[in-house]
Amino acid sequence: MSIRIRPANLDSDQAALIEVLGRNLTAHSDPPRFRWLYCDGPNGAAHTWLAVDDGNGEVVGAGAAFPRRIHFDGEEKVGFVFGDFCMDEKYRSLGPSLQLQRACMKAIAEGPFEFFYDFPSRGMAAIYRRLGIQPLEQLVRWAKPLRAEEKLERVIGSRRVARGFAPIANFVLARRGSQGNENACDLHLHEGLCGPEFTELDEQLRKRTGVNTARTAAYLNWRYLANPGSRHQLLTARKGGRLLGYAVYTTGERDSTIVDLNSLENPAVITTLLRGAVEQLRALGAATVNLHAGNGHPWSPLYVRAGFLRRESTPVVVQARKGTVLSSASFQRDWFLMHGDRDS
Repeated sequence: MSIRIRPANLDSDQAALIEVLGRNLTAHSDPPRFRWLYCDGPNGAAHTWLAVDDGNGEVVGAGAAFPRRIHFDGEEKVGFVFGDFCMDEKYRSLGPSLQLQRACMKAIAEGPFEFFYDFPSRGMAAIYRRLGIQPLEQLVRWAKPLRAEEKLERVIGSRRVARGFAPIANFVLARRGSQGNENACDLHLHEGLCGPEFTELDEQLRKRTGVNTARTAAYLNWRYLANPGSRHQLLTARKGGRLLGYAVYTTGERDSTIVDLNSLENPAVITTLLRGAVEQLRALGAATVNLHAGNGHPWSPLYVRAGFLRRESTPVVVQARKGTVLSSASFQRDWFLMHGDRDS
């Protein structure tokens, strides 16, 4: 069988893209997700490639690059976060997958795009290894247990006895870690869309050393509040009415996730935001709060201080275009990477 790789047209190929993603990647592949992720991004439409079976003309695979703006030592750079890579099962030999991934990687061959990063699955990691690319970073899962009932039941073997000990264990978990400083800031649940103050905060934060996503109001509204696949809540930190930072978390019923944490460099504000987000999720019934951050995230010691425990990690691949001030090593120094930095 012969496989041809070609760029996708987001209008005429929409149905084929939704179908191939639905077969191979996510049951939530539908027109609302497609419009949100592929067409409505604040940094531009997705760049997408299709794998086509030349024998019958069917679309059998896809890969996408979603434009992303970052701040690098105070300067704005434009690149991609890769995602939605898939291939029909009968075509999953290494050859077609390598063809498709090479097409995606060529997206940074010329300006204005200067880099890409990816959160590869185990299969994708093998493709990158074949291309001579090794992970430069790890995305670490940090976990803060909130309820002990299930673990106690597994250890004790009795639900009744476990429920008797659970209140004491839950109280201990609640007091674990720093509670922040209530005088450092005031916490408020944010209602409605993010306004200009969020863009103003982003302008202040772009001056810090390292790499961080440009989190303008338009980006936050798109990434979290307009996302058709997940519900998110923003918790803001203010002092005298001035926005100092915010935490973004999902609102699932059990194991919930803090997907983004952004703030001025004040440990007291950061730990207070973490405590506030945890308390909100505890009230929603979460048994565990997860937080995913890069291994080199500058705030990792604060996660420990707040009572989060380091768990497993997954690879992150990064590559910068040659001839730019960016290099792959730039992402190994003070990269404020979090779960929200992936799109799909």
